[in-house]
Amino acid sequence: MSGLDSKKTYLCIGASSDVCTEYIGHLVKNNPAGITVLAHSFSRQGRFDELKRSYPEVRITDLRADLSDPGQVGAMIENIRSGGYDIDNFLFFPALKFEYMRLKELDLQRVERSFAVQAESFLLLAKEFFPLMKKRENARALVMLTSYVADDMPPKFMTDYVVAKYALLGAMKAAAAEYGGGNLMINGISPEMMDTSFLDKLDPKVREMSLYKNGKLLVPSDLFETMDEMLSADFKENGTNRKICIS
Repeated sequence: MSGLDSKKTYLCIGASSDVCTEYIGHLVKNNPAGITVLAHSFSRQGRFDELKRSYPEVRITDLRADLSDPGQVGAMIENIRSGGYDIDNFLFFPALKFEYMRLKELDLQRVERSFAVQAESFLLLAKEFFPLMKKRENARALVMLTSYVADDMPPKFMTDYVVAKYALLGAMKAAAAEYGGGNLMINGISPEMMDTSFLDKLDPKVREMSLYKNGKLLVPSDLFETMDEMLSADFKENGTNRKICIS
C-alpha cells in the first residue's frame, strides 16, 4: 500500500463487480480507520455489509443507480454532491454481464445499453467530478478496460462488449487529455481473461484454451499491486492503458 493516503475518499462505480468488491476489501483491511468509500452498484446490493460489520470505523456508503439511465446517473451525482464528499480516487469498473453476440445477430438495444453503462455514464461522472478532483492533491482515476483494447484484434462474438470498451478507452483518453496531469492522473488497466463471475456464460472451451496456454487465469488479487501503484501519489503517468498479464 506504499504511497496510498489512508484518509482519502474513493468513489467506486461498479463496486459490486468481483474485482472492485475485492479491491475495496483490500483497501479497507489496510486502512481500517481512515478511508471513505462510496460504493455504487445496481443489481447486487449488500455486498459490503460484512465489511461494514467487521470495520465499523470505515465509512462505506451504498449508492444505487442503473447506469444505462442518465436520469439515475444524474440523481446519483446529486446524492454525492449533496453529501459534501470530496472525491480523491475514482474507480470505474461497471459492465453488463457477458453474453455472446455475433454481428449477424446484432442486438442494437444491448449495444446501446452497454455503451451507456460504460462510455456515457463515465463521461457524465467525469464531467461532474474531474474538474473538482483536479483541484485536489494527488487525485487519481482508474478505469477498467480489457486486454482486448490493448491487443491488435479482439475475440469474435463479443460485439457489444468490444464496442463499449473501445468507446470507454476513447472517453478515458479524452478526459485525460483535458483534465489529466498535475494533480489528477487518469489511466486505465487492461487485464487478460480473469476468473470472475462476469464470465459465467463463457464457453468452457475458451476458458480451457486459456488455461492450457497460460497455466492459470488471473484472479482479482493479481491486479491489486498494479492498482495500488496507479492510485498512489508516486504514480505520475496520465492517459495510459496498463495491460496486466499472467506472470
